[in-house]
Amino acid sequence: MSRQYAIKERDGTIHDEPSRSEALRSQKAYGGMVVTRAGGQAWKPYKRHRIFLWIFLAVQVVFIIWLIAGGTTSTSPTAADIASWCGHDKWSPLYNSYRACVADAGSSLTAAANFGKGIAIGLIAVIWVIVDFLMAVTYGVYRLARR
Repeated sequence: MSRQYAIKERDGTIHDEPSRSEALRSQKAYGGMVVTRAGGQAWKPYKRHRIFLWIFLAVQVVFIIWLIAGGTTSTSPTAADIASWCGHDKWSPLYNSYRACVADAGSSLTAAANFGKGIAIGLIAVIWVIVDFLMAVTYGVYRLARR
């Protein structure tokens, strides 16, 4: 099924064009609206596909998911973490009992993990801004090249 392109002027007259690029070129030069039809159907307005918009939105969704996943990760220490901190009498020079070492190790490891999570979220946000800036520059160059 072949597709035809034309220019529709304000008074309603339709001028056939040999291709889509010729129709767009004529529209830019003389004005009017690009219309298209497939087979013998009626003329319909030609709509450009907005691919860059959907790519941009997909990138935003990926960064939002990444940010949420990074922010909701667990930061509580595991039993192996506490055992490596306090096991085999490592607690004896600093603490009065193993229980005091476990309590302090748990809070220290949780605080360190939360600090690392904050750094990671900040880094994700910086990468997000850089990627959005590069996408905006790329889109600007693309738009200028099409003029």
